[in-house]
Amino acid sequence: MVNQSFQDYIHQSIQRIRQERQHDIEERDAFLKEYPLGRIKGLSYDEYCLGTEHYKDSLSYIIEFGKIGFGVGGGSARKHGVYFSKKENCYMHGANPIADIDEFWPRFRDELYKFLILSGESETALDLDDYPLLQGMAMVLTKYLSLYFPQKYLTIGSTGILRNLMDTLEYPYDGSMRCHQINCLLNAHIRKDYPELRDEDGTTLGSLAWEFIDGKGILANRRSEADAEKGSGLGDEDVRTVHYWLYAPGQAASMWDQFSRDGVMAIGWYELGDLSRFSTREQITVELQKDNPGHSCKNDSLALWQFLTQMQPGDIVYAKRGTHQILGRGVVTSEYEYDPEYSDRYPNIRRVEWRQTEILERTDRIVQKTLTDITSITDYVRELEEWFADPEDEDADDLVRPADPPYSVEQFLSDVYMDKTAYETLVGLVRKKKNVILQGAPGVGKTYTAKRLAYSMMGVKDQERIMMVQFHQSYSYEDFIEGFRPAGSGTGFEIKKGSFYLFCRKAADDLEHEYFFIIDEINRGNLSKIFGELFMLIENDKRGNSLQLLYSDELFSVPQNVYIIGMMNTADRSLAMLDYALRRRFAFFDMTPGFESTGFREYRTRLASEKFNRLIECTKRLNEEIARDESLGEGFCIGHSYFCNLTEVSDPVLAEIVDYELAPLLKEYWYDDRTKAMDWINRLKDAIR
Repeated sequence: MVNQSFQDYIHQSIQRIRQERQHDIEERDAFLKEYPLGRIKGLSYDEYCLGTEHYKDSLSYIIEFGKIGFGVGGGSARKHGVYFSKKENCYMHGANPIADIDEFWPRFRDELYKFLILSGESETALDLDDYPLLQGMAMVLTKYLSLYFPQKYLTIGSTGILRNLMDTLEYPYDGSMRCHQINCLLNAHIRKDYPELRDEDGTTLGSLAWEFIDGKGILANRRSEADAEKGSGLGDEDVRTVHYWLYAPGQAASMWDQFSRDGVMAIGWYELGDLSRFSTREQITVELQKDNPGHSCKNDSLALWQFLTQMQPGDIVYAKRGTHQILGRGVVTSEYEYDPEYSDRYPNIRRVEWRQTEILERTDRIVQKTLTDITSITDYVRELEEWFADPEDEDADDLVRPADPPYSVEQFLSDVYMDKTAYETLVGLVRKKKNVILQGAPGVGKTYTAKRLAYSMMGVKDQERIMMVQFHQSYSYEDFIEGFRPAGSGTGFEIKKGSFYLFCRKAADDLEHEYFFIIDEINRGNLSKIFGELFMLIENDKRGNSLQLLYSDELFSVPQNVYIIGMMNTADRSLAMLDYALRRRFAFFDMTPGFESTGFREYRTRLASEKFNRLIECTKRLNEEIARDESLGEGFCIGHSYFCNLTEVSDPVLAEIVDYELAPLLKEYWYDDRTKAMDWINRLKDAIR
């Protein structure tokens, strides 16, 4: 059964993926030389287990954190079956202490070895029910199988991705199948139906299939709401940030003891069955309304959709009881799983490592919903994090935090349409002056550039080291540094710290890394009021010096590793000039339309549209006219971003750019010369006819 879209994707991508995955194959082969399958039969538990004194030399550590195969990193060591728990001070099997490790270990090791050997000999995947000591290890076992038997298993360990591939390629499967079973079945189908892939390595084939299902947009409708806050305009489209959730473990927290003991969070709605069958939130809503006619089911459908698609490994969960108690804090360690065998009423689960389970009484009222994303309530999250902070385990969450995507200078130049010389000048200004304002006309990509500039200087898209705010007329010193705000108890006032203060404190604890504070529309705020005594502290040669803050009498300094990047629109007539005292503390970098950059020329070549090219050439002539106009000047030239992010060019798309973006702008520019404005609008329209 051939899927034409997949067939086309094979022809388009297989050569590239073969080259990209060659290093991964070499890394796997090196692992197999060190750990041939026969070695597992003779492993000691110290050679296998996480948590021991020399755990970084263990096989489980290599499987979880070594750069081989697909990722299984994050969360509890339970997924490896046997491990040493420092908290319990004993060896554990899943969530249960092992009374005698010397007696238990040979049985576990032999069962693991037998499972792997027989899996290699069998044409189909083995049933884990026949291997009771390996329960709860499905993803890790899938990784072992993909390493040892790359002709039978793909390098895909996500059950959700595997199910979507089976559905998209229209292959039948049993919904109760485990990860390794779906993986094996999918592999067999693909090699049978696509002869050109029959001899491909499982690493290459797994990468090809993953890219097809996740990269071609087949899952886009599932992730669209989860990714709504991220946009290509900010450079965050592939960045996964940690989210924080409030969660009710059953009615009145009735399931808390069981869930915290088993290392899971589970939600009900068992009547819906496997949630992964839903591709949109609307489908869930319709299904819920069948049993609840006349009700919107808004909150329930949102909770289910977020649990299915938006929550991800590495997220932080706070379990709650009622409206005034927090029961514990945990870290999500798995994708969504449907497991009716775990609980008939709570079959929808995610694995969670519950790390702190002390009760916190709250005076404020906690929301009653089953699941609530509280990430945006930063003060609330900060209070919870400080309460549950473990000074002896402060680096623990690094093991589950999503890896930061790398970002190179070459990627910046390709994305931003700036030549390399200008980029090097800009980076030099930032590092030398520490405070830089990107100024330019509308559409030259100031906001688009700012985060990417920070990412390129860091080498990775590390959201933890970047903060972006937008100034406006009401933005104040109290928002920026500190000020009195109503107390959480509802009685009186207390000093609350502002965004820049908190960011600087975080940077001061991590001086070996660069931090970037980005201010959009910097000239829209009352800068003297906002910066206050920081006028002096932000200067390069004043970094590290301290001044007493206005409200708290606290000494404060701006660390050397903090860089401030502001953006300013030179075409905004309504704004006053920057305060001169602040102006001398910033370097100003002019951003101009990037029509002549190498990146934009390559972009035009990819689009291959004669009408688009005519529109760009007309816009360049228009910019020459704007630059000559004494009432406007170069600061009002039309930027390239009006024409970016097009995957294909059509007449309606080009007409929308001219009619609804450029024409209103020109009417504003030449509001006192309508004839001139209409002349250029007609020229732009003629260019796309």
